[in-house]
Amino acid sequence: MKNYRLLAAISIIFLFVFLTGFAMGPLIAPKKTAMPEVKAIEKPAQPLKATPSQANPPEVNSPEIKLPEVKQLEVKPLVVLPPSRSVNRNAIGCVFPLTGRFADAGSKALDAVLLSAETFNQRFPSPWEIIVADSGETPDGMKEAVAYLADGAKVMAIVAISGAVEATIAAREAQKRQVPLILITSKEGVTEAGEYVFQHFLTPTQQIEALTKYALNKLNAAIFSILYPQDDYGEEMVRIFRSEAKKTGIKVGKAIPYMKTQTDFTEQISKLTGNKIVSSDKAYAATQEAKTRLSVNFEALFIPDSALRVKMITSQLAFYGVKGMQFFGTSLWYSPDLLKKDIEYLEGAIFVDNFFVYGFLPETNDFVDIYYSAYSREPGNIDALSYDTMGIVLSVLENQQIKTRAEFKRALLAVESFRGATGSISFGGSRVAQKSAFILRVQNGKIEQVR
Repeated sequence: MKNYRLLAAISIIFLFVFLTGFAMGPLIAPKKTAMPEVKAIEKPAQPLKATPSQANPPEVNSPEIKLPEVKQLEVKPLVVLPPSRSVNRNAIGCVFPLTGRFADAGSKALDAVLLSAETFNQRFPSPWEIIVADSGETPDGMKEAVAYLADGAKVMAIVAISGAVEATIAAREAQKRQVPLILITSKEGVTEAGEYVFQHFLTPTQQIEALTKYALNKLNAAIFSILYPQDDYGEEMVRIFRSEAKKTGIKVGKAIPYMKTQTDFTEQISKLTGNKIVSSDKAYAATQEAKTRLSVNFEALFIPDSALRVKMITSQLAFYGVKGMQFFGTSLWYSPDLLKKDIEYLEGAIFVDNFFVYGFLPETNDFVDIYYSAYSREPGNIDALSYDTMGIVLSVLENQQIKTRAEFKRALLAVESFRGATGSISFGGSRVAQKSAFILRVQNGKIEQVR
């Protein structure tokens, strides 16, 4: 009996322990599975979609994408994908320097293209989508901007302003991705990158061609000498001038260089006139004898440099009594500095430019009026070129039959005599805009258009 009671008590105790353990769970918990480590990968800043209320868009930071860290990565050969065939035909890309040293020019160019696309028209909303990428001030920024607009935003075409180095990079990138690119740049030969690259700018060759023809046909100036800065720009302009002068029938005599930082041009004037000039001669430079002694055997002097440097040279020529010649210059002359003191030494001088805010073309006047009405300031060269370039792009896209980039490219080549703020514009086989230069003259202390 006692054994029976003892066995029963043990059974009850065992059952109690079993039931209690079941309710509380296992005595040893299994290990939890470790969560994968997360690594943040930042995407490049995305371009901005311009809206009427955002003429100068702020920088936008893209969201971060969080991906699990990969311990081992299988390296595969880089695959170059074919150019995207799917495009948004109403989307036009713009690459402007919205940050850095050239941000002011980029911002004004953006203002101009938004005006051209009638983005501000509240009554008739614009159908166009303007997507803007900031190129900053580095070649890499230009390359990334073109790549994104071509493949990421899938724009129909791209308008870009750039310097010489950036222009070459942008041209290569656009050709590789087969997206039409219209570059607003002075870089000669940039369209040689391929059939998708266009240029809208009065190139140095076009400037010199206009100058030499005007000099010979209108002013009967056939014998030139040249004073030029000893840098890439100056040497290129001398080379082009000699080439165009030969075609025109103009004779080029002396071509005399000077250092870019130079302020005293006594030595150059000596070589130009063929007379030895020393410092002591300055005291007698204003005499009639000095004026006679420093006569020259050419009719015109070409100076491809900035307005500030040109005024230094012409005032020193006048100081030594070298007068009676016609001065010619390039678009570098057009600057507020030109009309400051010593402008009298440039009376009658001729130079060329892409645009003149007080020009007599009706399209120029209309553009200046609407630009000033929108922004309360006068437009400059880049503004006018940007406005016209966007106008050309949109005039092509008005044809609803154009669905692909290849069709757009062919239609752009066919543009002829587009009348814009910067004159009549046509594209040809070289894909460089063919246009007439604004021929400008210094007259009575002011600048006026003569053609």
